[in-house]
Amino acid sequence: MSDVITTGGVLKDKERNVIIENICHVFSCKNDEIEELLPVQAGMTNIVMSFRYNGGKYIYRHPGLGADALVDRSRETIMQYVVGNAGIDTTLVAMDVDDGWRIGRYIEHFDFDYHNLNHMVRAIMLLRDLHSVSCKVRCNFDVIKKAEGIKKQIPLEEYGRFDKFNEIRERIYKLDNLTKNDGIRKCNIHGDARDVNFLINKENIYLIDWEYGGYGDPGFDIGSYICGGQHSQDDVDRILFTYFGHKPNEIQKKHFYAYIAITGWFYLHWTMLKESKGQMVGENKELWYRYAYEYSKIAIEMYEEE
Repeated sequence: MSDVITTGGVLKDKERNVIIENICHVFSCKNDEIEELLPVQAGMTNIVMSFRYNGGKYIYRHPGLGADALVDRSRETIMQYVVGNAGIDTTLVAMDVDDGWRIGRYIEHFDFDYHNLNHMVRAIMLLRDLHSVSCKVRCNFDVIKKAEGIKKQIPLEEYGRFDKFNEIRERIYKLDNLTKNDGIRKCNIHGDARDVNFLINKENIYLIDWEYGGYGDPGFDIGSYICGGQHSQDDVDRILFTYFGHKPNEIQKKHFYAYIAITGWFYLHWTMLKESKGQMVGENKELWYRYAYEYSKIAIEMYEEE
C-alpha cells in the first residue's frame, strides 16, 4: 500500500503493520478479522485510525512525529485511570505506556461546534467537573516549563520565527510570575481541551486523549478550549461566566485572560517543533500566535491597572 497522509503525520506500511499487530494482540485475533482500518483526520499529535472487530467499532491512536518529545506516557496512564473512575472518559480499551498507542471504544458523535451554545456549556461544565475531581495526580504540569522543554527539541534556526516573538515572550514571562500570586487553586487538568478531544452526542459528552494531563492551573484548560477556535472577547467572557457560574471577579478574569496568552505561547512552541520535523500545522499557527500576542497585551494591562 502507498503512504497515507493524516493530520497527525504520514502513515507508512511499517506503521500500519505495527498497528495491526497491536490490535491483534489486544483482541487475540487474526489480521483478516480486523475490518475497515481507516485513517481518521482528527488531531495533530498522533496518527488516528478507526477499525471494526467482531461487530464493534474502535479507535486506535498511534504516536505521530515528535510525540515522544511532547508526551509523558506514564503521566497519561495515571490520568486515564483517574478520569475513567470519575466517569469523564470511559472509552479506554487498552493502552501501552511504553510505545504510546491506545485503543478506545468508538463513540458516535457530532462534530464539536465552538459556537453551538449547547456544545459550549456541556464542554465547559465537563471541564469544571474534571477540575473538581478530588483525587490529586502527583504529576505537575507547568506550562512554561513544558514550553521550555519543547524548546530544547527545536533546532536553533527554527526557533522564534514569528513576528514580535521576543515582545510576546517578555510579556508571557511577566504574566507567568504575576499569575502565581492570584491564589487560583491548582487541580487535575486535561492540557489539550480543544474541540477534537470532545466527543459529544445527544446523551453524553466525553473528553479524550490525556497525553498532556496532569496537576496544573485550570486556566490552561480554559485557555486550550479558547485557543482551539475563533473566539471574540465577548465569547471569552461568556465562556468564563459559564465556567464560574457567575461573572468572574477581577482576579479570576485577569488570571484566565493571562492563561489564554500563556496557552497560545505553549502552542507556538508545539508548532515550531512540528514544523521542524516536517509536519505543517496550518491555520492554527496564526490562530495561536494571535491569542499569544493579543491576550498578553490585554492581560498585562489588566494587571497594571491594579
